[in-house]
Amino acid sequence: MNAPYDDTGAGPAEMVDIAIIGAGLGGLCAAAKLHEAGLGRIIVFEKADGLGGVWRENRYPNIACDTPIDIYAISYFPGAKWTTNFAPGQEIHDYLAEFADTYGVTPMIRPRTEITRVVWHEATATWHITARDGRRWVSRIVIWSGGLLSQPLVPNLPGMDQFEGEMLHTTDWSDSINLDGKVVAVVGAGASAIQVVPYVAEHARRAITFVRTPSYVMARPDLLFREADRNGQGFITALLERRAEWFKMFERIAEARFPMNGEVIGQQEAEWHAYFDQVIQDPRLRDILTPAYRFGCKRPLFSNAYYPALNQPNVEVVGRGIARVEKHALIDTDGTAWPVDTIVWATGFDPQHSLGGLDIVGRDQTLAEAWREIPVAYFGTLVAGFPNLFLINGPNVGGASATEFIEGQVRLIIHALQQGAASGAEIVDVPAEVQDEFNEDIQRRAQQSVMVLGNCNSYYRANGDGRVFTHWPGTIAAFREAVATQAPLGLRFSTAKGEVTPA
Repeated sequence: MNAPYDDTGAGPAEMVDIAIIGAGLGGLCAAAKLHEAGLGRIIVFEKADGLGGVWRENRYPNIACDTPIDIYAISYFPGAKWTTNFAPGQEIHDYLAEFADTYGVTPMIRPRTEITRVVWHEATATWHITARDGRRWVSRIVIWSGGLLSQPLVPNLPGMDQFEGEMLHTTDWSDSINLDGKVVAVVGAGASAIQVVPYVAEHARRAITFVRTPSYVMARPDLLFREADRNGQGFITALLERRAEWFKMFERIAEARFPMNGEVIGQQEAEWHAYFDQVIQDPRLRDILTPAYRFGCKRPLFSNAYYPALNQPNVEVVGRGIARVEKHALIDTDGTAWPVDTIVWATGFDPQHSLGGLDIVGRDQTLAEAWREIPVAYFGTLVAGFPNLFLINGPNVGGASATEFIEGQVRLIIHALQQGAASGAEIVDVPAEVQDEFNEDIQRRAQQSVMVLGNCNSYYRANGDGRVFTHWPGTIAAFREAVATQAPLGLRFSTAKGEVTPA
């Protein structure tokens, strides 16, 4: 089945043991622990100039982690230089660079190397890897860590090519952008919008923010850390103590989501309402900004600046979406024209097509073909028909703490590689029937969640209203247990000649 994709004769190839695609949080964590385990020569491909993933790509004003850094930071490398518990993007980028240096990952990274094609060769049990510039590698193992939220979602609206002002997605922000004296539109009401809007309100002559579907925006419990308090063991000890408390809180939220617990969700909504009532009194604004769905159906957010910004006299809040774009204006779904100088698309990402332009060719189809209806995987890490391919942040492993899921996936990958080596296996994969049984259970549980029952469309679900493919339908503790005890039972080990019994 691989003949149409055969890359033989495309030039000399460099041999490696493990190839990691993506030098963001997940790729760096995988490289660090695989290197520590002594599992062979590792190379990390990065299409950009350097590491960092979303924290390198996103440079818009006020960008910060909307999860407390106490629980976002890597558990075995908590960091000691944070200035606040909701860390700014640049601090996280610097932290990841420090992590990569500390764990010997930096020399493994190949910047400005965009991988476009990865093809499985059954006869040699290897992956053949091709970069956009024609360079080639052959690797026993490939780990994709391109990121679920790596492909910007920009609307395709009539007239966008006719707009004569400045127009950009939040991922395209640069230091050259100047909003002073301009009329600026921000389209969106999600995580990036709540951070960008206060900046726009402060700098633009007039800000117009389009809120088609409002978010639950909670008060952010900010902590500021003095320089004298940082860089010591006491700072790290306090961070780890806060991590444990945040973990308990996020586990309670997960328990209320999977399955949906209306009583607990009602308590979370009441907490939001108390903050909302305190800040937003204007009846028109209240009508636009009050969600018509249950807490947790979409991503809840933290900000102390977003709601106050919407009260500013130079800010207009429009409770409708955009129908089309004209030379100097946005036309909303009611037909009202809004003249603007600059359009900021704070419209998020497309996780359903997170592979972007990468073509991964397995035994009998591409991964994009396998994921045509919905991305699926076994514990978000292996995909049937794609031997020796592992995913970081794959389907149905999202939740409150990205690092907890990443670290669990990395432990599974190391276990699989070590068990395969001990038994003399060249190939590790997951049988289709095992993957299907696993995903049937995942979807059964997800169907009982607030993400499905909470009356909203979201990027959590295929096409906005289909099956949930982004989240683990349970607690982090349940994932830890399952990925350590259940996941290894579904693995299949073999050589090019046939199946072997694990040691």
